[in-house]
This record gives sequence, C-alpha cells and structure tokens, in this order.
Amino acid sequence: MMENAAAGLEDAVMEALAGRSSARVLILCGSGNNGADGYALARKLVSSKIAVSVAICGEPKSELCKIQKSRAENTPVEFLTLEKLLNYEENPQAFDLVVDCIFGSGFHGSLPDDISKLIEKINSLEAFRISCDIPSGLDMLGNFSGTVFHANLTVTMGALKLALVSDCAKDCTGEIQLVNLGVQRELFESCVPDDENKDKFFLLTESDMRFPFRNKQNVNKGSFGHAVFVGGEKIGAGVIASSAALRLGAGLVSLVDFKNQNRCGDKITLGENGEWKEDGIIPYEIMCTKEMPENTKSVALGMGLGRDAEISSYEKWMETHPAIPTVFDADIFYNKSFEKILKKRSDEKSATVLTPHPKEFSVLLENCGLGKYSVAEILRDKISLVEKFCASFPNVILLLKGATVLIAQKKSGEKTQMFFNPHGTNALSKAGSGDVLDGLIASLLAQGYETLDAVKSASLIHAFASQRITPDFSMTPFSLMRAIQAISFL
Repeated sequence: MMENAAAGLEDAVMEALAGRSSARVLILCGSGNNGADGYALARKLVSSKIAVSVAICGEPKSELCKIQKSRAENTPVEFLTLEKLLNYEENPQAFDLVVDCIFGSGFHGSLPDDISKLIEKINSLEAFRISCDIPSGLDMLGNFSGTVFHANLTVTMGALKLALVSDCAKDCTGEIQLVNLGVQRELFESCVPDDENKDKFFLLTESDMRFPFRNKQNVNKGSFGHAVFVGGEKIGAGVIASSAALRLGAGLVSLVDFKNQNRCGDKITLGENGEWKEDGIIPYEIMCTKEMPENTKSVALGMGLGRDAEISSYEKWMETHPAIPTVFDADIFYNKSFEKILKKRSDEKSATVLTPHPKEFSVLLENCGLGKYSVAEILRDKISLVEKFCASFPNVILLLKGATVLIAQKKSGEKTQMFFNPHGTNALSKAGSGDVLDGLIASLLAQGYETLDAVKSASLIHAFASQRITPDFSMTPFSLMRAIQAISFL
C-alpha cells in the first residue's frame, strides 16, 4: 500500500511539473508513516531524472519509515537537516515543488517550533505545494492552532478524511485528490471506531445535484407548485428569495404581508435582473398578498422578517397546515417563540428546514436551551454541536452555512446523518446569497421533492453556480441566479 501511495504522489508531482525540461523537488519527511511515503516518493522521482532534496524533519520512528529512508539513501537524493534547510544559503525559490510528508491525520495540538518556522518559510515560496494525506498542522477534526502547511493540492490516501471538509481546512488543502491504495475505498471509509459512526458522514458531489427539468408538455403553472415567502421589515430579502424560486422552476410565487402594511406595493431599487432602478418595483411575476394562498405548497420565513416581528399569524396558519414544507432562516432564529414552533414541527409529518449561518446557529442553540457558544466554538466543534441540536429536534433538517456547508438530520429512532458540501466559493460571502438559497430550497419543495433531496440539490446548485462568478468579489444575488441557468446545461 505504501508503494501505491508513493506512486499516487509521484503522479501528482509529475502532473504539476508537466512541461518543464528540468525541475527541483523538496520533500519534507516526518518520523512516521507519512515520512515513509515521502522517502518512497523521493526514490521514485530520482529514477525519473528529477533533482530531489529530502528534509529530515524528524528521525524515523516507525519501522516503515526506517525501511523507506534506508532505501532512499541508496539513491542520489540530497538529504538536508532541518537546521540546514532553515538556514539554506541557496535561493529558496530554487525549488519548483515542495511535498509535505511531515504529519498525518492523527496529528493534534500545535506544530513544534522548528517545524512551524520551516512551514512558514515554505508557505512563502512561489513553489507549487503538495500535501500527503492531510496538510501538516491540521488535526483530525480539521482545525489547527498556529501554523499549517498551505497546499495547492492534497493527495489523500485510501479514503477521504473528515478533517478535509472542515471550514478551516478549505484554506489549506487546495484541490483534494484521492489515491487508491489497492484496497477498496469503501473498506477504508467504513473502518470507523464504533457502529454509532458507521454510515454517518457523506460527501456530496455533482452527481447528487438534481435539476427540476420538465418532462411533460400537458401542464400548467399549478403543476409546478406554489412557493410562498413571508415578507417583513426588509422586503428586498423576500423579493430575492422569490425571484430565485421562480428561476428554479416554481410555477407560482407569492410574497405575503401578514401585518397588512401593504409593503408589497412599496417601490424598491431592484430591477428584474437586480440592476439599480430608481423607479423599481417588486417584479410583476411575484404575486403580493396579505394572507397565505390556499394552494401553498411550501413556505419560507425569516429572511428580512425583523428580529422583533410578530409571527402569531403564521403560527395560527401552521397549526392547521403542519405538513406544508417550511424553510426557516435569519431573523426567525432570534424570535423567542421559535423553540415552541420547532418542537411542534419535530415529527415525521412536518418537513422543516433551517438554514442558519454560524452566528445565527449560536443564537439558535442559546434560544433553544442548548448552551451558549461563540462563533469560533461553533466552527471548531461544528459536528458535535450539530449533532446535539439534531438530537433535540428529530426530523428537522439543519443546513449550517460556511466555507463547507453541513446538512444534517436525525430521523426518529435513527442516527444523525451529515452531508458535506465543500463546492461553494468565497463569492457567496455577500448579502443576499442566503436568500437565494432559501428560494431554491422552497422552490424544489413546492415542486414535490423529498425534503432532504430538495436541500441537498439546492445547496449543490447554489455552490456550483458560485464557481461561475468572476471576479469572485462581484457577485450579486441576481448574477448568482443567472449562473444557475448556466450550470443547468453542464
């Protein structure tokens, strides 16, 4: 298996160096089996006429590491001590590529000072950087304290690691590539410490994304559901969500004003494509009403609602329509009566989706009596806190936003399942992108998707659309919607 691991690393190195007539590679080797992979890689690269230097970042301790180092010593590999590399007299930019084989997935704590200094130096180079299995400094939960190796590519061995899909990891893993070690991937990924964790974590891919393409002709707008959005203090949020719902196939979309303030007649500065218009009004295709339509198929509530909003009208409606799928977001999490709503909807008959970002999740946990946590604590312990919430509110689907989106649900009598969506980009860090996501989910729910399928597909559509936004700082909610139309043809 170690030879297969080294071969996978070799392929990655050769691909990164493709087109170069000559190249110089530096491999950082630790004292364990990650270091052994590095020594084996050095031996393979030398045979390909590549100049290889190996930095000994710790004398071998594992038997495999000792064996692989001994084999590498019989080749024309240049060996450098850590001290020599830290004080390297040559131009450090002389290395075209650096491979990190120092620490593996079992690492915890902080890097030793000398290793930390070395990695800081390597991170500053222009060289292409590859990590073996997991970037050194990243722990098994995907967190790091202090320095971490910043890879352009992480070549992970045998199976994906949970640490690689954390929010923190997204800034240091680069592209993730899986290497087959000659044993079925499923065997690695099912080798978890106990039965409780088996079949619990899942990585979402493009193949999980399902668009609502229409395969019948004898239809009308009612055939594709009626998505309803509850308006409030900031009417623009409801307009964005409603517009997104229409663009993902909902046949009818309504914006409801329970407080009878006629807000739906207000002028707003949104044109139909999101451009600035002094005389803009709510797009004509969005219906405005003061009560819930009779043919409502899904509801979205919370975006732009106002933190002190009165929601008794919705609660009264919900009492008689408990099975209508509902998406909750934003301001609703600050409402003191929300815990009561959640408890009523924590059954198999009620399709309920929550889409908080970490700060809102912090508020949600506190208001539901599950503890007070900072945003930093939520990012560090995301999996355990999500599981804690799901255990208290079975059947509710939680979509926790972040650099990697986490979707979780605990059905009654079953274990919590968690689905990771790492495909979004930093373009989504913009006001209105969450409203678009809510609209996409509500749209698919209105069209009859199973709740979990709707959430997974909408999240993936949202994420892959963000990849088409260039430059990344320029995204608006409506440019994101246009990108959705583009990815539907991929």
